[in-house]
Amino acid sequence: MIGYYAHQHGSGHLNFARLFAKVFEDEICTFSSLKKPEALQGQFVQLPDENPDGTAISDNQIPVPDYLHYSPVGQKSIQLRSAQILKEVVERNIKLMIVDVSVELAALMRASSIPYAYVKLPGHRSDAAHVQAFQGAVFVLAYYPEEFESKQTPEWLRKKTIYLGFITDRKIGQPIAATSEEVNNILVISGGGGNDRLIKAINILPKRFASAEIKVIGIPEENFNNARIRNCGYVQNFQNLIEQADLVVANCGLNSVTEILQSKKAFVAIPEERPYEEQETTASHLYQHDLAIDPNSIVELEDSEILKHRIWDVENDLSAISKLKKHLNGNYDRLPLIPELFANQQKQQHAE
Repeated sequence: MIGYYAHQHGSGHLNFARLFAKVFEDEICTFSSLKKPEALQGQFVQLPDENPDGTAISDNQIPVPDYLHYSPVGQKSIQLRSAQILKEVVERNIKLMIVDVSVELAALMRASSIPYAYVKLPGHRSDAAHVQAFQGAVFVLAYYPEEFESKQTPEWLRKKTIYLGFITDRKIGQPIAATSEEVNNILVISGGGGNDRLIKAINILPKRFASAEIKVIGIPEENFNNARIRNCGYVQNFQNLIEQADLVVANCGLNSVTEILQSKKAFVAIPEERPYEEQETTASHLYQHDLAIDPNSIVELEDSEILKHRIWDVENDLSAISKLKKHLNGNYDRLPLIPELFANQQKQQHAE
């Protein structure tokens, strides 16, 4: 049995937990403060959140040590939460905890003699807390290709990381819209972690694309004055909307980027401000590989130039997770060797 801790900020962590559970089935237990999705397989432990509850000792807070990010002293909810996690891990015989993501949980696992693998998000994560979380992990996981790794990432961390690449279980079909050199149908996809730059970009789309139909998903509370902008709210299964689109506009969270690259659609990538330049790093690699264009270019480029782009192979059969499962089985006493086993596998090539 392995555990998968999914952080409560944004929807991406729980989505990757869902992908792992689809492969591991009854051999995995997901831990999260978020509500369990209906599609999530395997076991599930509902955790209380770790937000301030008024019980912390406010008059005598001790400075946070450099191996943690969030560590109030005396907070009852965190004490009970930590005790619950350890109890469940021991009783369920968790042999490995995948931490996605929390340096605090990584420290709790290591201090409790429980091996963990740490999920590395994009960006420049060179602060002491992240470095020590990476050092204490038996191996590190990345849900993006090594080509998208930050240039600042040290070699020792690269060698310790298994790059699973862009992975999804969605299978976008053939485009419904006829091939055209004009942008007639635009889909805007909003992530769950703040979209200030994306909203600003939406407002310039009707003027730039004078006759295009524009659909927005993911931000139901936002009102748009232009009649050609249709806010579709939250859409659970949006494959059909992607298939219809000539152009997709979205921020650069891993979930959004993966889905768009898998659809092989023209992509305007708008990085939002995130800690450690997470989305800026992903966007820079997208631009570098001609997989997306920056929002400033849509005014300068012709429609035909916007629609011309390279494509990248995105795995949608979850074979990378299946491969990890195969290597883990029978090797829980040799966990540090897992990246080496992966290194012997032929890397998937991207399409030009």
